[in-house]
Amino acid sequence: MGKLSRDFFTGNEVLFVGYSSRNAAFSKQVYQAFMRGGIKVYPLNNKAGGSYDVKVYRCISELPKIPECAYVLLNTENARNAVRELAGSGVKRILFQNKKSVDEGILNECKKAGIETVVACPMMVLGSGLHKLHAFFAGVR
Repeated sequence: MGKLSRDFFTGNEVLFVGYSSRNAAFSKQVYQAFMRGGIKVYPLNNKAGGSYDVKVYRCISELPKIPECAYVLLNTENARNAVRELAGSGVKRILFQNKKSVDEGILNECKKAGIETVVACPMMVLGSGLHKLHAFFAGVR
């Protein structure tokens, strides 16, 4: 497992898997932080009926381009399914939001597929204020 840095987001683009209308404020905050950091975001959520203020793709096949890097904001069960699809789509790096979205089985599956992984909040490298303090104590900055 790697360490999170700004360089993790190769090509200055990221696939945001699990962009949520249920956690809209957090999703929007992360989305905007990526954009402010010069990183193009492709939000993805396969659940119908979400209300979004940005274009959210429903499946990988809808994407105009598949970034090499993905940020996964899903629970463990959904993350496991997403990893299988991402591995088959050319994703080479996955940032998992926290330990609730990943387990050793998923990390091992990623390793076998040649996918670099990190478990951390992207706000630690993209955010400010308390996010920077969190990053300091987490050893990211």
